[in-house]
Amino acid sequence: MRERLKRLPGARRAAHWLRCLLRPEYREIARLRRSAAGQLLQPYTQTGEDRYPAVFDMLAQHLAPIAEPRILSFGCSSGAEVRALRRWMPAAKITGLDLNRVMIVRARAADPDPRSTYVCAGAPEPGAQFDAVLAMAVFRHGDLEAARPDSCAAVLPFSRFVDGLAMLDRHLAVGGWLALYNQQFRLADTPLATRYEADPLLMGEDEALVLLYGPDNRRINGARERLVLFRKLADS
Repeated sequence: MRERLKRLPGARRAAHWLRCLLRPEYREIARLRRSAAGQLLQPYTQTGEDRYPAVFDMLAQHLAPIAEPRILSFGCSSGAEVRALRRWMPAAKITGLDLNRVMIVRARAADPDPRSTYVCAGAPEPGAQFDAVLAMAVFRHGDLEAARPDSCAAVLPFSRFVDGLAMLDRHLAVGGWLALYNQQFRLADTPLATRYEADPLLMGEDEALVLLYGPDNRRINGARERLVLFRKLADS
């Protein structure tokens, strides 16, 4: 029955209008698509706590020598990732960053820890530096996952990934760690690749990223990406 309704003329538009009317998170997504399309990456807000325990575990080991590591959760949504990181690294100063105003309000309400900061923006403040930056399930788009087109250009071009990584790189301290996973592009294909070395940690074979697009925006057939943690090297 639901599938038949979806095929009715105007049904998708009507369903979208109804969601926006009833749910503030959908209204906010619609607003961002209109007013912040140039900054918006993954528009959808699905998230969850402890989604990447192996990554958090290894990151905590790498940051253990730092008394109060500075961590950026880029695209933090409702703050689930920040709250999870807090359990691994209780003394860390963690900043959650997201364009979605509704999600930032929810994140602040759910996390009273004074060492957690939530900012509604597309980039950190100028000059801000972090010992670790996480961009998990950010450089991707649900529409690519659903349709799996041969080219990503019309939805999320490769250049947006390059520009986003360059912005994050400016805020990551030398020797710091970039956590990059559940995206649809590879760090190895970008100009920044020579400035990073990969940690040996690999995601499980069944967790490998397989829907990947290259610098020409074309889908890379047969590609698999399991790397997730990258250390920033000093400039040569």
